[in-house]
Amino acid sequence: MQIHRSEKCVWQNRTAEREENDLGLQDDRMSGNIQDIARLITRLLLKGDMPQYTLPAAEADYTEADQLFKKVIGLADEGDINGAENELLMNMEEDDPDYLELALTFYLHLNDMDVDYLDDHDYSREEILDGLKSLAEDWGVTGLEIGRAHV
Repeated sequence: MQIHRSEKCVWQNRTAEREENDLGLQDDRMSGNIQDIARLITRLLLKGDMPQYTLPAAEADYTEADQLFKKVIGLADEGDINGAENELLMNMEEDDPDYLELALTFYLHLNDMDVDYLDDHDYSREEILDGLKSLAEDWGVTGLEIGRAHV
């Protein structure tokens, strides 16, 4: 049997579509795993459901943690995701639950970003997962397993 050129193009296009759909499903699964891990860390350590670090209405009322949060979210939104994560890690206060919630909210903020935006700025969902894993370990949480993601 001979495959005609037009049939070959259709087959290649369908293969590419399937691969793209598979990557989309993998990204959705990874994103869901990230949310599950953040939720679990929050329940274990903060006794809440999901982290929701929020800034006070008046900038005059900002704590050092609030200023850090504003800075790292701004850097990430401007595309300097690696710089934002570095800033976060350099300024974390150990054993301060506000900083834990800040970091969890930061990683969930990154998780909400489009995969193309992350790729364009040299970041990935895997790095978000690694950040959560490191954060959990710093707070004494190890051996977590959610779906295919291990923390």
